[in-house]
Amino acid sequence: MNDSPYNKLPKDIKRKFQIVYSELICDNTTMFKNSSEKWGVLTTKKKMGLFSTYEYLIEPTFNSVGFNRDLGLIEVVKYENDKWNRDKNIFLYFDTEGAKVWQSEKGDKVRTDRYKNVFLCRHNKMGLLDKSFNQIIEPKYERLNAINDKFFKAFQNEQYGIINKVGETILEFEFTDIFNTPENNKVIVKAQSGSYFSFDFYELSLSKLPFDKILNASSNTYKAPAQESLNLYKSIVSLKENFEFDKCAYEMIRYSGKWGIIDGSGKVVIPNEYSFVDFLRNPQYFKVGIGEMEVQDFEDGEQNYETSIKNVKWGIVDINNEVIVPIQYEWIDEVESTIWVVYKGGTVFYNDDYQEDYWAIKNGKLGVYNLTKLITPIEYDAIKKTWFRIKEYIFVQKGTNYFDENTVDYDVYTLDGKKIANNKPSPRNYNNNE
Repeated sequence: MNDSPYNKLPKDIKRKFQIVYSELICDNTTMFKNSSEKWGVLTTKKKMGLFSTYEYLIEPTFNSVGFNRDLGLIEVVKYENDKWNRDKNIFLYFDTEGAKVWQSEKGDKVRTDRYKNVFLCRHNKMGLLDKSFNQIIEPKYERLNAINDKFFKAFQNEQYGIINKVGETILEFEFTDIFNTPENNKVIVKAQSGSYFSFDFYELSLSKLPFDKILNASSNTYKAPAQESLNLYKSIVSLKENFEFDKCAYEMIRYSGKWGIIDGSGKVVIPNEYSFVDFLRNPQYFKVGIGEMEVQDFEDGEQNYETSIKNVKWGIVDINNEVIVPIQYEWIDEVESTIWVVYKGGTVFYNDDYQEDYWAIKNGKLGVYNLTKLITPIEYDAIKKTWFRIKEYIFVQKGTNYFDENTVDYDVYTLDGKKIANNKPSPRNYNNNE
């Protein structure tokens, strides 16, 4: 069965209306582009019994058509002289019966968000409309974004403040940043002084937070952090900043101090007692390091120099800060939800080769944990993984720093730690990329 919404119109209807592309918006309603490069909308009308006729709901006189699912309205755009110009385009909205609901002035633009707010952009300033397109907040802010379903962070004259849905200011425009994700009716704000505060929407009060630096959720792990982790932040106390290193790529060595995790209100989730904390794909766990981190150049034997770190031991804690993998290894990689590769010995370095941009380790001996259980000895040089994933079996090898599928000299373990000596599965039969 073909569930695609594209080009479903009968051939005779395509010929009749000269349609070159069509897309079903909803039942009986199809937007289309004709051979004149103009867009319109067709609707079907039942004529007799099973037979239907097609007719224009919106005539093809527009340069663009879309369907805004947040509002349940058809959005069309008219260019002046058929040339796109954001200062002269006109936006129109129609209901699914074809009645025009609203038409913008030249250059006005509308966008919606997950709370179904209707933002108006006019002359590069933002305001708010209600769902009937009546103005409720004048377009006077350089930026305007919903924090939750009741309040907005707004940017004006190089400073942030918070307003409500009728435009009343509830936090004065005196801040350099307001974080995007609130928690328990509170949100983190940053003052001109660099200090952080937790702002209570209903008490209208500010409480100073004890952190020197707060950073968005980020990770060295492929495909991390998880969506569920984006309401958390990294926090640092006793901060020292090394301006030699890039803020993003070298976060771990750009900022030294005691790292932890907080929620969107500033409440501590993981206490500030680590040399570094990192998010994983599994939102219930964090990679943590302890020790006085030392940064140095690492020569890889081919006269290539990389940035490396030493004197830090790594482990895994859960969201309650309970130790899951002992904090005693030179490095840890997450390869599945609760499967981690641990390393003893070796050098942790920043791999910034072509199309590479992450921390890794060379010359260490590895083993594998499944949750709290070490399921292989820590004596291997390579592990089979594709796109940092593991499926069903652990394939490991000695004597090389990459897994060679052409050799039979490899060991296989089940996920509960049983070594398979006879009739070993072949890694070729377990496509880890699926």
